[in-house]
Amino acid sequence: MAPTQTKWTRQPDPVTAPPPAGTVLHPLAEPPVFAALAAQWRSAGRMVPGQTDPEWSALVTDVPRLTRT
Repeated sequence: MAPTQTKWTRQPDPVTAPPPAGTVLHPLAEPPVFAALAAQWRSAGRMVPGQTDPEWSALVTDVPRLTRT
C-alpha cells in the first residue's frame, strides 16, 4: 500500500486576520459604564487603564546609575 500524503493549509483566523484592503476601522466609543467609572477613578486620583501614570513615569525615569570611582 502506498503512503498517503496530506497537505494541510491553515485558514486565516477571523479574529486576528487583518481586515480587507480599503477597510476603514473606526475606534469604538467607550461604553457609558466604563466612561462613568473612569471619571470616578480620575476624580479620586486613581490610575485609569490606558492613561499614563505620572507617579510611575517619575519613578522609572529617576533610576540610579552605578559608576566606578
